[in-house]
Amino acid sequence: MEALHSGTTCLIGERGLQSVRNVALFQHAYGSASISPAFERDLIERVRIGDQLALEQLFHRYYDGLCRFTLSLTRSPDDVEDLVQDIFVRIWTNRAHWNPKGSVGAYLYKAARNQAINLLKSRKQNSFPTSEQGEPFATGTDVDLIDEVADKDLFMAVSKAIDHLPEKCRLVFVLNRREGLTYTEIAGVLEISQKTVENQISHALKILRNELSPFRR
Repeated sequence: MEALHSGTTCLIGERGLQSVRNVALFQHAYGSASISPAFERDLIERVRIGDQLALEQLFHRYYDGLCRFTLSLTRSPDDVEDLVQDIFVRIWTNRAHWNPKGSVGAYLYKAARNQAINLLKSRKQNSFPTSEQGEPFATGTDVDLIDEVADKDLFMAVSKAIDHLPEKCRLVFVLNRREGLTYTEIAGVLEISQKTVENQISHALKILRNELSPFRR
């Protein structure tokens, strides 16, 4: 695992967590580059038989997104590296028995959420909402706002608008639009209903359209 640990240190140490969070905020903002289910299953099987390169491929595919997600839950940059790295260490340690159902992305984000909650519980600061919030939100058309980014000012405005979305709304939105998880996968990661996911996405889009209305042509 030495190479994996070295890669983690490089990603965090050289760029800095805050830089990762800000600069990468809109890198693949509305869906990251995906890998096919067949290739993903191949990586799982290779990890299970001890192929470290396969684990490193998964690490480099998901690491930045997991760091951003974990940071958004814990608000603790000092802990993010250890929390995310520990996920991959545990996978490697238990690789012979590792066989996630569903996508690897959903598995990793659920693991990251659990890691974050455990950290918050250990500090007696667990305020992350897990219960349903049944407030009705108006639905809206799914507008690809990123296509309207034409200059730096708008880019920064979009970044700021997403960062200031209500906590649960923001988590759902970035998991879908930036990290590429499906509504069903997000529901599993956050332990909420798929309908709540749909409502939160619609709510986020409504807020963003209002916030960015001065930039729309």
